[in-house]
Amino acid sequence: MKELLIQVDEQDNVIGPIERLKAHQNDGILHRGLMVVVMNQENQILLTQRSMERPDLGFPPAFPGFWDVTLAGHPKWGQKVYVPQMVDEVKEELGIEAKGNRIEYVGKFQYHAPDPTYPNPNTASTFRLSEREICGVGLLHTNDGARLNEVELQASMWVESSSLWDKLRSLKVAPWALLMVDKFPSILK
Repeated sequence: MKELLIQVDEQDNVIGPIERLKAHQNDGILHRGLMVVVMNQENQILLTQRSMERPDLGFPPAFPGFWDVTLAGHPKWGQKVYVPQMVDEVKEELGIEAKGNRIEYVGKFQYHAPDPTYPNPNTASTFRLSEREICGVGLLHTNDGARLNEVELQASMWVESSSLWDKLRSLKVAPWALLMVDKFPSILK
């Protein structure tokens, strides 16, 4: 069964379900996304690197090998609000059990980011992917150790929040992560 995401309008009003691939092909169709920033007691933020391949999707992943602050995902069709899906994504991608009241909803922003990875020699010359999202952002403070889902993530590192921008400048970073850090600088405090 194909994964259904939530297609929305510019005001984040639900239009209906949309298949994941269709939401991301070419210039993308506006849909809901989410991010969760994980910070520990030492004021470090967990960065993760996206997998190069995602055989579970049935198509190449968007932004393979790019780094993220901490994780990104999509609310599934039927989810009414962002935080319950954030809880699910944290468990799925990091193996951390987080109750909804432990994730602080920070806000949301809209963006469009064509993936520079495609087309490439392994795809058709017309294959393109983009992210076009209204992205909800959550913050999770925890010292629980992350166990990366190796299908989705290939590496991780903790970075002092005070030096996050310097670290991000040295990495190939997902564009939504840079936009989020710029839009919500209070997360770094």
